Amino acid sequence: MEFEEVLKNAEENEITKEEALYLFKETGRYDKALKLFEVASRVRDDEIGNVFKLDGFIGLITHCTVDPPCRYCHSSSNIKSGFGLENVLTIDEIVEGARLIEETGISMTELGGGTTVGNSGEKVIEAVKAVKRATDLDIWVNVGPALSEDTLKELKNVGGVDVTSSFEVNPLNEELFRKVKPGDDLDARKKLANMINDTGLGLNSVLMSGLGESYEDRVDHMFYLKQFENFKYFLCTWFHPAPGTPMANYPLTSPLEAAKTAAIARLIFRDIDIHISGYEHIPLWIMAGVNRVVHAGASVHRVRDGAGWHTIGAEVKHINDRLDFLNLLPTTVRFITGAGMEVEPEIERRWINEV
Repeated sequence: MEFEEVLKNAEENEITKEEALYLFKETGRYDKALKLFEVASRVRDDEIGNVFKLDGFIGLITHCTVDPPCRYCHSSSNIKSGFGLENVLTIDEIVEGARLIEETGISMTELGGGTTVGNSGEKVIEAVKAVKRATDLDIWVNVGPALSEDTLKELKNVGGVDVTSSFEVNPLNEELFRKVKPGDDLDARKKLANMINDTGLGLNSVLMSGLGESYEDRVDHMFYLKQFENFKYFLCTWFHPAPGTPMANYPLTSPLEAAKTAAIARLIFRDIDIHISGYEHIPLWIMAGVNRVVHAGASVHRVRDGAGWHTIGAEVKHINDRLDFLNLLPTTVRFITGAGMEVEPEIERRWINEV
């Protein structure tokens, strides 16, 4: 197998599992990574175009009761958790946030929250319907495996809704999953992914680089997701150690490693939306074939002093003493257009002249 030959074939054809693993192993140096990125970004442009999407975020809409919490999550720290019941928004606050996000020109928002074990999704349905009544936003829901089949069918009837079944870890590596997510339910997440797909909703899912997985794990993870005909949105996140958690001393994942993962995903999935977290690295993500980012547009959260929401380059509006609206568009639109990509029309109309 030759590196240049694999990339040349990838310009026109989906790569195989063997080729994906080969590319992971061969792109340790920046020079070969750049060649991978060149092909991945060209495939993105050819398959889905030159528009980079920015999602809104509203959360929490549900709290997390996974016990014990995932070992990398703030919920497992001795610091006040961001996923506790005290940080869940009311329906009125969710609607207020959705209206503010829509005013920025963003067309889709995540409604995010924790896994409330044993819940079938009543709050999710209420929140989705309230946002749909108040705005024209499309929505994707990310609340873990706490949604019933009836809830998914009702969300399908609402329209304009996608749903996430997030694994983070390769779902075929049960040992690693239990190690880093000891209280989570792998079978429930697999079942949810199947139900989302079978209901006809768009399926979103997450792979987190840097949790102790091998390259084989990442490849197996991607090809596991490839079985779902309604797989729509692949989120590549990368591990950031959180103070006070059991994994606080694990090394921070390299942004280059995250970008490689997204680029190889682009050569597998071709025409779906691919995201990497981290607004400050958007130019690198663009080089790697990414076309969409959440937490880089506008978001609504509970006020959490010192929790990192007052991000450099963001405009922060205190809606009230309990709620913050954070807007990164003045920064991220400049990053995107400066790298030669476009933003969605309403964002362009609202922000291009301002940045």
